[in-house]
Amino acid sequence: MDAKIISAWVAFFGTLIVSVITIRQNYLIRKDTKKEEKRKRILAEKLGYEEKLKKFYIPLRTYLENSKTLYKIFRKNKPQNFRVLTYLLNPEQLYDGEKVILSTSDRAILDKVFEIGKKIEKLVYESSYLIGDDKEFVIKYNPRAEYSHLPYEKDMTILSLLVSHIVVIRLAYNGKLIDADWKTFESFVFPNEINIRVNEKIDYLKKKIGECEGKILVSIG
Repeated sequence: MDAKIISAWVAFFGTLIVSVITIRQNYLIRKDTKKEEKRKRILAEKLGYEEKLKKFYIPLRTYLENSKTLYKIFRKNKPQNFRVLTYLLNPEQLYDGEKVILSTSDRAILDKVFEIGKKIEKLVYESSYLIGDDKEFVIKYNPRAEYSHLPYEKDMTILSLLVSHIVVIRLAYNGKLIDADWKTFESFVFPNEINIRVNEKIDYLKKKIGECEGKILVSIG
């Protein structure tokens, strides 16, 4: 075979091999790029869940649990039908036929509860933007069956109801609502279900974080 023909075939096959190698390399690069982009998306999702936990839900749960514990202490030796808000609006009313007089210790505990309440307010005002897609906290509150007997204010989110309760009860404690009709404020009761919903949300976010970590391991495997 003519040397020129042989040389041409060698050059052709050489070019073909280089092309195949280049295509293969480009394919692997694109594949690695897609894997890296997927890993970054999952990581961003994971970080979003972690931010919600650390900056909103866990602090909120801590405040709620501390407040609940203090309130349990405060409620000891109080009549069964005693309610702080109605009492503060009308300290002269009778419970089970008796008048309730708050002790110095009672007032000290309430002071601490209100202090925690201000922290909850601050947290909701400054960090609730983090949970804008968590419907159970940002749409109209619909109490579950076991909580639906209470006269909650309509057309409010559970967070707005919580903050409104905190504000109203603090105003009443400071004597700013002493001449107000308690029926005007009776629907601003504390939404007890929020403790359950916050705990459920924390468990959910931890689960999602775990799922993201598993996906990241698979994506880099």
